[in-house]
Amino acid sequence: MNREEVQALVNLVHFEGGDIFSLIEQARAVSTGLIDEVVYLTRADAADILARFLAGEFSADDFSEWAEAVHGLDTIGVEEGYDDLLIQLIFEISTPELFCPVDEETGKRWLSEIKRSL
Repeated sequence: MNREEVQALVNLVHFEGGDIFSLIEQARAVSTGLIDEVVYLTRADAADILARFLAGEFSADDFSEWAEAVHGLDTIGVEEGYDDLLIQLIFEISTPELFCPVDEETGKRWLSEIKRSL
Protein backbone atom coordinates (compact mmCIF):
# COMPACT_ATOMS: atom_id res chain seq x y z
CA MET A 1 0.00 0.00 0.00
CA ASN A 2 1.49 3.32 -1.01
CA ARG A 3 1.47 6.60 0.91
CA GLU A 4 -1.49 8.05 -1.02
CA GLU A 5 -3.59 4.96 -0.30
CA VAL A 6 -2.74 5.09 3.39
CA GLN A 7 -3.66 8.78 3.41
CA ALA A 8 -7.15 7.92 2.14
CA LEU A 9 -7.63 5.74 5.23
CA VAL A 10 -6.16 8.37 7.55
CA ASN A 11 -8.51 10.96 6.05
CA LEU A 12 -11.50 8.75 6.83
CA VAL A 13 -10.36 7.99 10.38
CA HIS A 14 -9.83 11.72 11.01
CA PHE A 15 -12.97 12.71 9.01
CA GLU A 16 -10.90 15.25 7.08
CA GLY A 17 -10.42 16.20 3.47
CA GLY A 18 -13.91 16.04 2.01
CA ASP A 19 -17.49 15.07 2.50
CA ILE A 20 -18.19 11.77 4.22
CA PHE A 21 -19.28 9.94 1.08
CA SER A 22 -16.09 10.87 -0.81
CA LEU A 23 -13.96 9.85 2.16
CA ILE A 24 -15.73 6.50 2.40
CA GLU A 25 -15.50 5.87 -1.34
CA GLN A 26 -11.76 6.59 -1.40
CA ALA A 27 -11.10 4.45 1.69
CA ARG A 28 -13.11 1.53 0.30
CA ALA A 29 -11.31 1.77 -3.05
CA VAL A 30 -7.88 1.40 -1.45
CA SER A 31 -9.10 -1.29 0.97
CA THR A 32 -10.51 -3.62 -1.68
CA GLY A 33 -9.05 -7.09 -1.22
CA LEU A 34 -6.98 -6.15 1.85
CA ILE A 35 -7.47 -7.76 5.24
CA ASP A 36 -4.60 -6.25 7.23
CA GLU A 37 -5.08 -3.26 9.52
CA VAL A 38 -3.10 -0.30 8.20
CA VAL A 39 -4.50 2.64 10.18
CA TYR A 40 -5.83 2.75 13.73
CA LEU A 41 -8.58 4.78 15.38
CA THR A 42 -7.24 6.03 18.71
CA ARG A 43 -9.00 7.45 21.73
CA ALA A 44 -7.57 10.87 20.81
CA ASP A 45 -9.07 10.53 17.31
CA ALA A 46 -12.44 9.56 18.80
CA ALA A 47 -12.37 12.51 21.23
CA ASP A 48 -11.61 14.87 18.35
CA ILE A 49 -14.42 13.48 16.19
CA LEU A 50 -16.88 13.69 19.08
CA ALA A 51 -15.87 17.28 19.88
CA ARG A 52 -16.27 18.24 16.24
CA PHE A 53 -19.70 16.59 16.10
CA LEU A 54 -20.76 18.50 19.21
CA ALA A 55 -19.48 21.72 17.61
CA GLY A 56 -21.82 21.09 14.67
CA GLU A 57 -19.13 20.42 12.05
CA PHE A 58 -21.13 17.51 10.64
CA SER A 59 -24.56 15.95 11.02
CA ALA A 60 -25.64 12.94 13.04
CA ASP A 61 -26.26 11.07 9.78
CA ASP A 62 -22.71 11.80 8.60
CA PHE A 63 -21.36 10.71 11.99
CA SER A 64 -23.26 7.41 11.68
CA GLU A 65 -21.99 6.91 8.12
CA TRP A 66 -18.44 7.57 9.32
CA ALA A 67 -18.76 5.07 12.18
CA GLU A 68 -20.24 2.41 9.89
CA ALA A 69 -17.37 2.81 7.42
CA VAL A 70 -14.68 2.74 10.11
CA HIS A 71 -16.30 -0.33 11.66
CA GLY A 72 -16.66 -2.12 8.33
CA LEU A 73 -13.19 -1.72 6.84
CA ASP A 74 -10.64 -4.42 7.70
CA THR A 75 -7.86 -1.95 6.97
CA ILE A 76 -8.89 0.21 9.96
CA GLY A 77 -8.25 -1.10 13.45
CA VAL A 78 -8.59 0.43 16.89
CA GLU A 79 -6.06 1.40 19.53
CA GLU A 80 -4.72 -1.66 21.29
CA GLY A 81 -5.88 -2.04 24.86
CA TYR A 82 -9.00 0.05 24.21
CA ASP A 83 -10.66 -2.24 21.69
CA ASP A 84 -13.85 -2.72 23.70
CA LEU A 85 -14.36 1.00 24.29
CA LEU A 86 -13.68 2.12 20.72
CA ILE A 87 -15.55 -0.72 19.05
CA GLN A 88 -18.57 -0.05 21.28
CA LEU A 89 -18.44 3.65 20.34
CA ILE A 90 -18.39 3.02 16.60
CA PHE A 91 -20.98 0.25 16.89
CA GLU A 92 -23.42 2.44 18.82
CA ILE A 93 -22.90 5.45 16.57
CA SER A 94 -23.25 3.33 13.42
CA THR A 95 -26.49 1.69 14.60
CA PRO A 96 -28.57 4.30 16.41
CA GLU A 97 -31.69 2.24 15.72
CA LEU A 98 -30.33 -0.40 18.14
CA PHE A 99 -29.08 1.97 20.83
CA CYS A 100 -30.06 5.62 21.05
CA PRO A 101 -30.25 8.56 18.65
CA VAL A 102 -26.97 10.18 17.66
CA ASP A 103 -27.53 13.54 19.25
CA GLU A 104 -25.89 16.01 21.61
CA GLU A 105 -26.60 13.89 24.68
CA THR A 106 -25.05 10.80 23.08
CA GLY A 107 -22.04 12.84 21.92
CA LYS A 108 -21.45 14.31 25.38
CA ARG A 109 -21.79 10.92 27.05
CA TRP A 110 -19.28 9.32 24.70
CA LEU A 111 -16.86 12.27 24.86
CA SER A 112 -16.87 12.04 28.65
CA GLU A 113 -16.30 8.27 28.47
CA ILE A 114 -13.39 8.64 26.03
CA LYS A 115 -11.81 11.50 28.00
CA ARG A 116 -11.92 9.41 31.20
CA SER A 117 -9.86 6.76 29.43
CA LEU A 118 -7.17 9.19 28.25
